[in-house]
Amino acid sequence: MNKQAIWFIVNPISGGKKVHQSIVKLIDSQLDKQLYLPKICYTEYAGHATKIAEDAVKNDVSIVVAIGGDGTVNEVGKALIHTKTSLGIIPTGSGNGLARELGIPMNAAKAIESLNTPVSKIIDVCFANEVPFFCTSGIGFDAHCAEIFSKTKGRGMMNYVKVGFAEFWKYQPLECVFGSNNYEVFSITFGNASQFGNNAYITPTAVIDDGLIDCTIISPPTALQALPMIAQLFNGNIHSSELSENYRGIKFKVSAEKNLLIHYDGEPLQLATNELIISISEKSLRVII
Repeated sequence: MNKQAIWFIVNPISGGKKVHQSIVKLIDSQLDKQLYLPKICYTEYAGHATKIAEDAVKNDVSIVVAIGGDGTVNEVGKALIHTKTSLGIIPTGSGNGLARELGIPMNAAKAIESLNTPVSKIIDVCFANEVPFFCTSGIGFDAHCAEIFSKTKGRGMMNYVKVGFAEFWKYQPLECVFGSNNYEVFSITFGNASQFGNNAYITPTAVIDDGLIDCTIISPPTALQALPMIAQLFNGNIHSSELSENYRGIKFKVSAEKNLLIHYDGEPLQLATNELIISISEKSLRVII
């Protein structure tokens, strides 16, 4: 039987050094060496994971596994769009949105075991202007918090909650044009997948391979409205909130007076334009689940 080349791209920051040392040991002990020829690659700078994944495609590598959070997954995955190389994930991040959406185990040993009996799936890819994303992208409070969180030293869910709580009291609603209507919003989220990560279902009816983009607009909440809205977010019924408007389509446009700050798969990005166009490319990325 011909062995398949499989490359593991490790983000040494996500999860911490000890976590990744233990995962590399698990790969050595648990990965089926009768099936695979593994190679371990470590990222050294922002964007390095994309370059490594591009090299893997050039070398006809069958599977490239991202070991990290949603940022690392995005860096690796965008190099694999419209290729024959599949994306695998061993999640070690704060939210792990795509891994959760695909049902990939959060436990590293189990995630490696699933690679030994690989099941392939082809999913859609969405774009925020020209930037690909696999789970969610958007503007408003979530983008604002993503930017603040990216500048903090601590990672993990609790640190993100601290950022969100602190910024809620200071955040000013965003005035924008959605479609042809004027809005003052808390956030607008576009979902290829149903969640941000951590099972926070912001676009709960989104299906990652249906060729459609889901959109959730949240109006500015009061402090009293915020708590039940958070509960609805994690219960998967944010659409029932009185603050929520929901849409589904293949293309969306948002504009504002100033250049927009967005997030894509949890990563902040300051655009050099006041216009955001969300589009979709159907069945564009092979993943291992």
